[in-house]
Amino acid sequence: MVGNEPALLGLLRTYKEFYPDVIVGQATGKIARFTHPDTEWQDRLRIIQDSNLRLFQEIRSQTSTFKVVRRGVKRSRVAVVPEVHTYRAEESSTTLEEVSGVHDFVERLDRFQLPNQMVSVLDDPLLQHFVLLRSNDISEARIGQWLTVFFDTQLQLVEESGQANETLVEVLEKVLRYTRRIKVLPRFAEAFMTKYLLLWNGQENRTLILNMLAYLPLTSFQDLQTRLFNYLEDAILDNTEQSAMDLLEYYTSLLRNWTTRLLALPQPTPPSSSSQTTSLAALVSHASLLSLTLLTSYPPNQYTLSATLSYHETLAHTISHAPSHAQIHILTPIPQTIYLLTFLSPTLSTLSRLCSILATYKRAFEATMTSPPPGSTHEYPREFVNSFNGFLMDICNLLWRSRAFNTTDTNALGCLLPPSTLQHLRTYVEKLTPPQTLSTLFSLSHNPTLCAVSITAFRDLETKAIEDSNGEAIETRHAGPVTQRSLAVLAVEGGIKLGWAEYRLEVLKWLGDRGVGGVGDLMFCTMKHLMQGQGSAKAG
Repeated sequence: MVGNEPALLGLLRTYKEFYPDVIVGQATGKIARFTHPDTEWQDRLRIIQDSNLRLFQEIRSQTSTFKVVRRGVKRSRVAVVPEVHTYRAEESSTTLEEVSGVHDFVERLDRFQLPNQMVSVLDDPLLQHFVLLRSNDISEARIGQWLTVFFDTQLQLVEESGQANETLVEVLEKVLRYTRRIKVLPRFAEAFMTKYLLLWNGQENRTLILNMLAYLPLTSFQDLQTRLFNYLEDAILDNTEQSAMDLLEYYTSLLRNWTTRLLALPQPTPPSSSSQTTSLAALVSHASLLSLTLLTSYPPNQYTLSATLSYHETLAHTISHAPSHAQIHILTPIPQTIYLLTFLSPTLSTLSRLCSILATYKRAFEATMTSPPPGSTHEYPREFVNSFNGFLMDICNLLWRSRAFNTTDTNALGCLLPPSTLQHLRTYVEKLTPPQTLSTLFSLSHNPTLCAVSITAFRDLETKAIEDSNGEAIETRHAGPVTQRSLAVLAVEGGIKLGWAEYRLEVLKWLGDRGVGGVGDLMFCTMKHLMQGQGSAKAG
């Protein structure tokens, strides 16, 4: 007997459907079947599951890129880009539809007949393989003809409505996927962009547009600036930091792709590469000025600093190939940008990234000046090299040598501070309580970004010394910050005995052990006594 328990009786009746021998008694009240407590949630879950199932089936159908893609018969609307079909094929040829795998594709490569609609290459991986391996003017012309007609029609619609419709966006996304495959924006897409940017509002599908333009061919920068970049910047820049960051990130991507194209040139360098080298230099000059504008026009934050550092990391990667590729020349950052990044660095990772960039430059300069790449006729003027050495020395004076803003060292620029400003700063810090010395305020022990980790590294040394000697070695711990004089006093008062040079090396080692090796990397490739010590350690 279950009494007045309709829920229990409902459960028993469910069991009875599977096990007829179960005896179900009677219960008072209405007995209803079990229902889902949230039918709306259940309906939504079913929609998500169906969507994921369709996506899985589509991905599974495209797992092999050596078979013609078929989308199936169920479609919500007619596809814009047609599938691969080859009608009226010659008996002596073969069609892509007959390919069953990679070996089959390779064996028939010389006998394929082009499909009726070459624009299917935007959507079909197998046809993309074929075009990459057997591209010719006829196939490119057929692709361009279809898309030119399509784009002209869409441009008229954009002029009338003021925005791109779903069909245009869909085709542009397919063109982008195809472009990423061939690594350069096709001519017909570049021609469309030249016209579309005149109508573009700078907001609609911004990521898509910038991703496509990042694959522009490495041609005259001045020509691209006249036809594309000026209109692109007019549309995007709206006096906000986000618009400036988006533009800088775009130029970073373009620089990365252009570098790849230069590195792919055959060695020795062909004569035509000189114009490409000039275009790359013009791009760097333009983007470097934009990065400086981003730092000086908006309050510094982690996003603007990261965008600027990402650009300069890409530039450093580019010039790191200068010792082995004659077509790549060393292009230094704007000094003011380096100083701003140094003083505005809010985190340890930011400062470390900056130092890694400068270390890459230092090694590239040394290797190129010592052994120029084969076929290189480019010479770096002494003033150019001294300018780089100048702000490199300034950074070392700030962080390592405790001689901030010094101008008496060879090539030192004093961070380009005017003498009047420098004097005001000295007067200000001398009036602090306790008085400070301006030249030491940016060293490892006092730098706002490094002071906390420096004293932590020192206290780890003290703790280790105590553990190694069963707690009897140290009578006094350092209160911080560590200076050359305080180390001498600490040794007399029973503290850890450590020299000033040893302390700084231990800080660099502590940073490197925790994955923040940029500062140490710069010091070891710049300061001669550290380079000699490192060389001796390796030899030993």
